[in-house]
Amino acid sequence: MDEAWHNAAMQDESGLIWETRCLGKDYYLLKILAPKISHEAQPGNFVMIRVSPSFDPLLRRPFGILQSQPPYIWLYFQVNGRGTELLKARQSGDRLDILGPLGNSFPALPGKKILLIAGGRGIVPLFSYAKTYAEKQPLILLYGGRSATDLNLLEEISAIPLHKNYIFSEDGSCGEKGLLTSGLEKIINAQRPHITMACGPEAMLAALAGILKSRNMENYVSLEAIMGCGFGVCHSCVVTAADGRYRKVCDEGPVFPMQDIAWPS
Repeated sequence: MDEAWHNAAMQDESGLIWETRCLGKDYYLLKILAPKISHEAQPGNFVMIRVSPSFDPLLRRPFGILQSQPPYIWLYFQVNGRGTELLKARQSGDRLDILGPLGNSFPALPGKKILLIAGGRGIVPLFSYAKTYAEKQPLILLYGGRSATDLNLLEEISAIPLHKNYIFSEDGSCGEKGLLTSGLEKIINAQRPHITMACGPEAMLAALAGILKSRNMENYVSLEAIMGCGFGVCHSCVVTAADGRYRKVCDEGPVFPMQDIAWPS
């Protein structure tokens, strides 16, 4: 197994919110001073955060690491529940109790041409991969969302030396109109990538699995799941594997070979 699949050394760190930015439509970007975690983080890792200074709510919440540049990490999230509502209210100078980095990471595949496929908030681990490897090998990004307001990181993406990027929005307000899956086969035929790496809504990933099944390519996915602990104890994040067994997203993932997952038909 490639070393990139190994889980990083977990740290329990008091991170300092350095900067918080609202990107519109309840999307937020946090820059956090977290020296220990930032030195260990790899593309695909996530953290578990105590979103309140109290123990209400009791459980931490999982967040993917958008970028790691020691001594800082960046988190990108959309407010969609009580946990993210509490996190958005935290201010610069506040401390966050952070556990991480957790999970495995996307494998390092030097010299390979890779197509990164991001649906909405699924941009997080793929942005991290692009920041880490774009100067070392050809990376193509296919990024889609419901509308322009869901594609908040285009300015940051433009600063990454990608081989090519393709933008889709369902309402046509940014890039090409339609689901990103509608352009996938044309992009693969034009670019001939060796590997795909994807993250996004389950329906999108299931559709990708169907399209890519007949292609002779390596395909990886990063899964999202509800988590209680983040390191394999509570079993709240299991998914069904292709062999019928259950796999824990938190410590056996969140990155899996696409064919290892039992996708809904």
